[in-house]
Amino acid sequence: MAKILFPTDFSETANNAFLYALNLAKVLKTDIKLVSVQSNLKNYLEVTEENFENYINKLKNIAKENNLEHVKIESSLVVGDLLLMILDIINKDDIQYVVMGTNGQNSLGKKFFGSNTVNVINNSPAPVLVVPNNVKFKEERNFAYATLFNQKETKALAQMEEVTKRYDKLLNIVHVDDKSITPQMLSVKKEWEEEYPEAIITIEPSKDVEGGLINYCTKNNIDVLGVVHRELSSFERLFTINHSQRLLSSANVALLVFQESK
Repeated sequence: MAKILFPTDFSETANNAFLYALNLAKVLKTDIKLVSVQSNLKNYLEVTEENFENYINKLKNIAKENNLEHVKIESSLVVGDLLLMILDIINKDDIQYVVMGTNGQNSLGKKFFGSNTVNVINNSPAPVLVVPNNVKFKEERNFAYATLFNQKETKALAQMEEVTKRYDKLLNIVHVDDKSITPQMLSVKKEWEEEYPEAIITIEPSKDVEGGLINYCTKNNIDVLGVVHRELSSFERLFTINHSQRLLSSANVALLVFQESK
């Protein structure tokens, strides 16, 4: 059975993201695999069994308060490198999504967002939902997918469409650029219009891609923005500290990051 992987460090930021993991598990009808990875044996030994159990009970209370206590949670405390442990779990278990919290502006630097979260995004074969602590869960949510109208995005778009359909919401597809659409991009756009006739496809002319996305998300009340991880400069630009601060903080959205098809 497919599962959602939820790495946690016991923080309030992680607890905030947990509600997203719970709700995603509910709509996908799957379980949550919760893991706390301690970087060394000393830290591992400092987390007593009682403390770990108390934390799990706190999360179960969060689930109960939101009528999500039926979601099954499998928990474990391990020691090792966070990225390696996450990749190992993804390879061994049928992990459908990874859900991680981030501390907004304070964590977009090297300490958390620049190392842990981006390392997971760069290497995870599963989509990663990144939830800033300033983004609070809402039952009614709107979804958008940021596109370059590239054929390699087809799989990611299909995954995004599946999620929005499970929430009984329409899929918004947005392209932000100040350049004209090439014939190849137009061909992909027409293909998607036929594949997803109910989707709302918008072209936002702007020289500032991140600023254009922020404006689009704000005026359309977007709560979750899907983006594709790219090894090219477009992704690196999106996830440098300054730009990601603008997108994750100013737009007040969670980011659902997909891998680009080869």
